[in-house]
Amino acid sequence: MKKGMLEKVRKLVQEVAVVYVATSDKEGVPHIAAAEGMTFIREDRILFKAWFCLKTVANLGENPKLSLAILHPGTKEGYQILGEVDRIEKGAILDGFRLEEEKKWSGYPQAEHQLSIRIEKVSSLTSGPHTDQFIE
Repeated sequence: MKKGMLEKVRKLVQEVAVVYVATSDKEGVPHIAAAEGMTFIREDRILFKAWFCLKTVANLGENPKLSLAILHPGTKEGYQILGEVDRIEKGAILDGFRLEEEKKWSGYPQAEHQLSIRIEKVSSLTSGPHTDQFIE
């Protein structure tokens, strides 16, 4: 990714905080999640640390390709990043989770996950008419 473009995307992520994460399972069934905690560690690398929902983590275990969408709510303009997860690590784990309440809490993430994502392409994103041409 060009350095100037990376800086624009980084500033938008800092401003809006929430990034939309699109994944799909091995059959291609899509899933959308929203999370905070995305940072750029190099021009071609993102580190995303969040309490991702179980479906997001399961999908990435089957299909490491993903799309990240960042959209400014005021201007309705932003970026889409296509990438591939090359490493998933667990971070914090819930403390005090009680087995007898497992049914009550089933489906909720029990661990924070850290995704190491290799950036493949970046395109502009807007809610109005736009091109799908990739910037990078």
